[in-house]
Amino acid sequence: MVIVCAGSLLRYVHYQRRLQYPAGTVREALTALTDQHPVLAPLLLTPDGGLRASHRLILRDTLLGPAELDTPVGPDDRLEILTSISGG
Repeated sequence: MVIVCAGSLLRYVHYQRRLQYPAGTVREALTALTDQHPVLAPLLLTPDGGLRASHRLILRDTLLGPAELDTPVGPDDRLEILTSISGG
């Protein structure tokens, strides 16, 4: 599957916008990503392995909820990681 990173996450993946990983679930894809780029783990994931509230995942043009990390994925799927922006 392809993981697409954007915005502030790009610097942590050496400015590679699209990264390819073999994975059976969204969680496995995120694990592969953070194994290759360990600095991302505390930015993306909570200590118990959940997605931090500051990020959103879009799989097949559908926003995933926090409980959907075990959603099955295929080799042609695309997972986008978006970072929430806050300000005043």
